[in-house]
Amino acid sequence: MTLRRHFRIPLFILALTAWSLNRVSGADPVHMQVLHHSVVNDTIVDAQSPCGLVKDPSDGSLVLAFQDKGDVVAGTVTHFVRSPDGGHSWSQPFASYVDPDPSLGAGVGVVQLPSGQIVAVIMEITHTDLSLEGFKAPRKSRTVIANFDPKAAVLTPVTVLPQPADTLIGAMPCNIIKLSNGDLLLPAYLIPMDSTKRAPDVVYGSGLFRSGDDGASWGSFELVFGTNPDHPEIFYNESVIFEKNDGTLVAFARYDNTTPTSQRFMGKTISHDAGKTWSVPVDSDIPAICPAQLRRADGSYLMFAGALDERIPRTNILYYSGDGEHFTKLGQPYYSRTGGHPWNTATGGSQVIVHLEKDTYVIAFYSADKSLPGRDHTYIDSNVVEIK
Repeated sequence: MTLRRHFRIPLFILALTAWSLNRVSGADPVHMQVLHHSVVNDTIVDAQSPCGLVKDPSDGSLVLAFQDKGDVVAGTVTHFVRSPDGGHSWSQPFASYVDPDPSLGAGVGVVQLPSGQIVAVIMEITHTDLSLEGFKAPRKSRTVIANFDPKAAVLTPVTVLPQPADTLIGAMPCNIIKLSNGDLLLPAYLIPMDSTKRAPDVVYGSGLFRSGDDGASWGSFELVFGTNPDHPEIFYNESVIFEKNDGTLVAFARYDNTTPTSQRFMGKTISHDAGKTWSVPVDSDIPAICPAQLRRADGSYLMFAGALDERIPRTNILYYSGDGEHFTKLGQPYYSRTGGHPWNTATGGSQVIVHLEKDTYVIAFYSADKSLPGRDHTYIDSNVVEIK
């Protein structure tokens, strides 16, 4: 069964989503326009957390992964759906992945590199609390790197990330990038199984894992975000890394403290040696969570994240940068079930983006609608957008 939702978008909504706030070195403004929007899935109860969007090289169709619970709690199922028409319609799940161990939550994330290589990351989290609130209790993980066949959504394990005992890795699979020197970088954060029991010889925080052989093996965790001297209490986690044309790396990470929303500006740090050393983190001017990245063919950059400075915090916003370092808001997607805008803050916590053709892109995100069943009332949404 295929879900098809075709709507004529009011002109005033298109105007809201097509504005530009960015000029780079005197260049013409860059505009975003929503060309189409469609519900990906609202029949899986509490569908949320889009965690992969790739092209099937055999037929050009799109394969999207999402989960049915947040925070990869015990029993999480990752579902795979397909769009044969460039994001205009989506199938019901044609495959799924769940671990048979009831104490374990398994989340699959996938990314397609510019070369076409698809890398999958399977986060296997063992919980001490099997409820939907289990992410608040002690838990630890094992993280498997796998190959992914989009035709049947088959995962073939390749290796396991090295990590200290009794720790949890929060990986950002959709933000794996390949540097100009050939290294693969997987942004991730490392935290103790129990926040009250930190091992003295372990470096915790937000950083990366590195592979020099296209993902066949990976080195130990490397810290990227050290202590912010202006805010030493900051805990950084979800991160993204951009490589500029001159090889400089710029990383942004979520500020995940209990500070008021309006003050949670993502941290920013820079590396001039392929990520071996990093500058002291400073506040960026982007208050957002869970950034997802894409480098465009013209050398500019997109970041899709949940913005905390919108009227409804965590509203999805697409950001644009001409240099990989300075980002401005480009526009908001159209929320298909709730009149263009999110119903509440149950959005922005996970999103994906893929290049379709020429100046068009497909983005997917989750949001809530009070008429839906479940605890979170969430569903998966998508837009086809033009950026030029």
